[in-house]
Amino acid sequence: MNFAGGEARVAPEHLKEVEAYYRENSELVTSPFAAVAGFRPGLLDGVLKRLGLSVAGLNVLDVGCGRALLRQFVEQKGGAYTGYDLVLDRVQRDGENRFVRGDAHFLPFRSGSFDAVFCLDSFEHYLDGAAVAREFRRILRPDGFVFLSVPNYSNVAGLVKWVSERLGLREKNTWAPFAAWKPQALEHFVTPRYVRSSFEQAGFRHFRRVGYGDEVSIGLFPWLWHPLMPGRLERLARAAFRPFGNAIARAWPGASLHLFWAITA
Repeated sequence: MNFAGGEARVAPEHLKEVEAYYRENSELVTSPFAAVAGFRPGLLDGVLKRLGLSVAGLNVLDVGCGRALLRQFVEQKGGAYTGYDLVLDRVQRDGENRFVRGDAHFLPFRSGSFDAVFCLDSFEHYLDGAAVAREFRRILRPDGFVFLSVPNYSNVAGLVKWVSERLGLREKNTWAPFAAWKPQALEHFVTPRYVRSSFEQAGFRHFRRVGYGDEVSIGLFPWLWHPLMPGRLERLARAAFRPFGNAIARAWPGASLHLFWAITA
């Protein structure tokens, strides 16, 4: 493993809040690719193909790896996997030292160590997106790429988040529709503009994104996941919306609650 030397720097004080929160609320550590039902390799494979990406034969760093569900996917494609996470008891351990604990703002790897960085639904929790993007840029080889899965608040869900936090109905950076609107830890207001700005400051210049048709309904009607919404009504509404979700996501990716990005220098 290509370490820069020494141990990974531990998280600064503000990120210890995130570490404690997600240790106590592990059920919230989800993404479209790794929901409660388990990992969804077919979805990830389809998204990567739409973005023109492949991990075959690549050295991949999984930042915010959680339970390392991405590992099998990468290794089955012939890639080499390294997992990196803030929460110690979620980081896997084996005899091959493929897992490292630390803060994404200070990656302990040598420059140019990786062909690809995957960041699945943790970027929204980082205090300084541009600083994290600079670290991604540093450890990537010149022709490497970042694959980013991140919540998107450039839609109605974002309007609810903005109003709720601006009016004091929720503390700043805590509202999200996930887990029946349960308060999150450092859930920043991430939009396409925020993603582009963060990565452009780090020297990235090329961006491709796709939406997620299954979550267009939540992006436009976040009340479907409200705790008072009857489960049967929520399921019926999402089923009725499903035939149109992919078409809407293609025409307006920002309608989706998640966006998937391919980012290169």
